[in-house]
Amino acid sequence: MHRNKILKILLILGGIVEIAIGILFLVLDPFLEQLGLENIPVITQMAGTFVLCYGILLIYSSRDVKKLVFIPLVNILARIIMIIFSLINLTEYPEFSMILVFAIPYDILWSLFFIIISKREGIILQKN
Repeated sequence: MHRNKILKILLILGGIVEIAIGILFLVLDPFLEQLGLENIPVITQMAGTFVLCYGILLIYSSRDVKKLVFIPLVNILARIIMIIFSLINLTEYPEFSMILVFAIPYDILWSLFFIIISKREGIILQKN
């Protein structure tokens, strides 16, 4: 399979996952209450909206990966920041450990795959 096709599939898959997570954040408040975690609904709603919109942007960037490569690169930066905060808060909120055990490796692997394939395609880190 051609690498550019793999990048498009990776972006679409990543976008679908982001949209699903965004929707999950939008309806997360009742579940957090059952866990006994106090939460300000506006925080999860803002996070859900942000992640949902970013999923749409990832899918949109699959239309022209070379031209819109900045979208997944910014997404990778956001993923790295979220991994750092997830690791910091993992011990503070053990209720989320089952979710984070799968989320952290997914974010790392998705980011690495995108960077490696993009570099091999000459989309990022090109030698002039």
